Amino acid sequence: MKKIIKKYIKSIIIIGILLLICDFLSALPPYIVKQVVDIDFTREDIIHTILFFICIYTSVHLGRMIFKYIRDVLINTTICKILKDIRKMLFDKILNFKMSTFNKYNSSELYTRLTSDVDNLFDLFFGFLYNILNNILYIVFMIIMMFVANINLAVIGAITVILISFVVYKFTKVLGRLDNEILKKRDREHKEFSELYNKSKLTYLFKLQDKNLNKMNDLFYSELKIRRKYIFTHHFPYWIITMIQAVGIYAIIYYALNINIAISLGSIYLVLYYTKECKSPLEEICNQLEELQTCINSYKRIKILLNETNEENIDKGNYIENLNRRYRISKCINEIR
Repeated sequence: MKKIIKKYIKSIIIIGILLLICDFLSALPPYIVKQVVDIDFTREDIIHTILFFICIYTSVHLGRMIFKYIRDVLINTTICKILKDIRKMLFDKILNFKMSTFNKYNSSELYTRLTSDVDNLFDLFFGFLYNILNNILYIVFMIIMMFVANINLAVIGAITVILISFVVYKFTKVLGRLDNEILKKRDREHKEFSELYNKSKLTYLFKLQDKNLNKMNDLFYSELKIRRKYIFTHHFPYWIITMIQAVGIYAIIYYALNINIAISLGSIYLVLYYTKECKSPLEEICNQLEELQTCINSYKRIKILLNETNEENIDKGNYIENLNRRYRISKCINEIR
């Protein structure tokens, strides 16, 4: 796997730079609005100043769209190439397994590794890691902009963001554990179903339909109980996040209006906007981290196959043409005898 990453390291570095540029440009427009709010409208050149900020605001959005398009095209192209190499490496590895290694895995497991697990890697690289990194960088740039506007207000906003992040992290760990249990149950279901399907004649011969049906129902019910826990844990933290954010916004307004009234209106707007805006990427990170666990488990299972050392040396075998030639020669010798 490391060889494949090194092969595309230049593209990965370029993607990282484009991510930084896009997230910086995404966090910049509210700061431009803050500058407009703080303008002294009694100035003589007020119209030229506003037109200047309008041009900058438009240019930022246009530049973000262009860089975002280039970034998305490069990410899609690079990830598709990486997955093509991974799929080829995995298929070649399985072809070289000895029979003793094949006995360790059933056919459904190998098929799942080659298809859905590799597809999950696409979601891992493009969907989850990309979105998580993108949102983290966006939050970092927003916090930096808050400190540029006003340090005291930024401290309150940053504490709010940190508390929300802590809640997200704690609940995400619980969700990851539950998701891992669901995957184990699903693998057990696939294995049992595959065995029942392959032994369908024995099922009818010995009238085992009810027994097998009860076995599968027990497996489905045990997965359902874990999924209920997963759904409750998934929805529980959102009201906590909303309450923390509301308290943080109240603290910012109270500080600006009662303790330090010299803070400009633009600075108040900027910190309030970023504090409220941080909720959306944090919730998105939470959702992505939940699904990320599934993709990480797929990656681990693929890695187990790639690390198998019990391989057959197919170069030592005989070609079918040689076997046919030997058969014809032995047949002629027998006829002569």
